[in-house]
Amino acid sequence: DAFLWFACDLAEKKGVPWVPFWTAASCSLSAHVYTQEILKAEEKKLSFIPGLEKVHFSDLPPEVFLDKNPSPLALTINNMVQKLPKSTAVVLNSFEEIDPIITNDLKSKFQHFLNVGPSILSSPTLTPDDKTGCLSWLENQNRAKSVIYISFGTVITPPENELVALAEALETCKFPFLWSLKDHAKKSLPEGFLDRTAAFGKIVPWAPQLQVLGHNRVGLFVTHCGWNSILESICSSVPMICRHFFGDQKLNGRMVEDSWKIGLRV
Repeated sequence: DAFLWFACDLAEKKGVPWVPFWTAASCSLSAHVYTQEILKAEEKKLSFIPGLEKVHFSDLPPEVFLDKNPSPLALTINNMVQKLPKSTAVVLNSFEEIDPIITNDLKSKFQHFLNVGPSILSSPTLTPDDKTGCLSWLENQNRAKSVIYISFGTVITPPENELVALAEALETCKFPFLWSLKDHAKKSLPEGFLDRTAAFGKIVPWAPQLQVLGHNRVGLFVTHCGWNSILESICSSVPMICRHFFGDQKLNGRMVEDSWKIGLRV
């Protein structure tokens, strides 16, 4: 993991190669690599960074802005950026075609810069775990590309007012939906929502996301914009509606909408 920057010193002492693996997108890595230039800039957009011309300063992860009291994560990333040029190769879970300008720029900064993803395409095909009945429910939907799949990852639950607004929109529009939502968050939904939407919606505490996105009944993904979710959506050709929460998610959302043009931000 590239975050473990001290592995560079260990590898140097042992006389072995250090090959850090960056698990996020190349756009976020580029933002961190250009931290010093960003701190000196007076523009509102990153027009001076190849491939990030459409990105606003407000889209950047907060760890980019090193202040007088930087967080432990910001210090870790800053140390990583200083060590990366010493690596034998930087390996990335992405593919060159999504960000060719960024890729070419980062290739000029490291000995080797290798896109080896999306890793899900090289993963062994496993029998889908349908313990929550998602796939069988999708099979019973009548039209292709008609279902909205909603998942905000395993870490964050949206605030109650957003859960209520989303639930009300789903009920009003009556779009078929599959919503991966933790059990404790269901109490925030409008009273009677589950009963009133039972004919066209399904809420589960967990969903086999890769298989769900790959199902021909799914036509839209409402996501938190984590990099793994974006890759899975791209591999299944499902457009996204992005609601970011922290870290690189806001930057990812900007790229989804303005650079890659495969979704919209809210």
